[in-house]
Amino acid sequence: MEPYKIRSKLGFRRRFIHYFLLNLARMIFWFIPFEVQGKENLPDEGIPTLLTSNHLSHIDSVFTAVAAFPVKRAIRFTGAADFMKKIMFKWTKYELAFPVGRGPLERTRFIRNSLTLLTNKETVGIYPEGGRSRSGKFQFEKIKVGTGWIAKLAGPDTKVIPVFVYGTNNIIPFGKFFRLNFHTQVRIYFGPPLSLDQYYQLPNDLETSKKVTKAIVEGILEQGRQCAKDLASKD
Repeated sequence: MEPYKIRSKLGFRRRFIHYFLLNLARMIFWFIPFEVQGKENLPDEGIPTLLTSNHLSHIDSVFTAVAAFPVKRAIRFTGAADFMKKIMFKWTKYELAFPVGRGPLERTRFIRNSLTLLTNKETVGIYPEGGRSRSGKFQFEKIKVGTGWIAKLAGPDTKVIPVFVYGTNNIIPFGKFFRLNFHTQVRIYFGPPLSLDQYYQLPNDLETSKKVTKAIVEGILEQGRQCAKDLASKD
């Protein structure tokens, strides 16, 4: 098991890679109807921020990063360690993302790495479901309480932003290769920072992390309900 450390400083190379890839993605996604709501809810650079989102597709992280652009912040998303070992994605390790493995030791590392980034006032993107949804619906049965642990231990200085992603599973469906679907629509909703003050004085235990995770999930679902209303109003 490698040491608990993660490269955190946003140096010239990482900043260049980040903005180059985002501009490239913006050109590719120009052909796809793409709407962003709540971008004003993103804190300024230098404020530790935890983005918590539903998970539909491998490209959720890319669309979310593009939606936040040109906010001057690099979002460090979590990614499955097995997936990031593949040659075409290996270079992203500790550059634009950091891996999450299986097992209790790996989960501990994931929490500590996330807290390291937040302590250094970066932005971390995580998926409470722990994996992509096969059906496109929120996977309540797969919720990981690590999300609550991170938000609780990070403290009130960290802004926890609920994010809802819609439509990316129509571009890269679960278990299938990329398909450019001009008839799909992608929406990214950034909700206002969650008020978690009532939990910070509670013990750092499993029960508290469950409560915090539940509050975070409800924030994500609230953005999902707003998305459904907006879609219904256009029909």
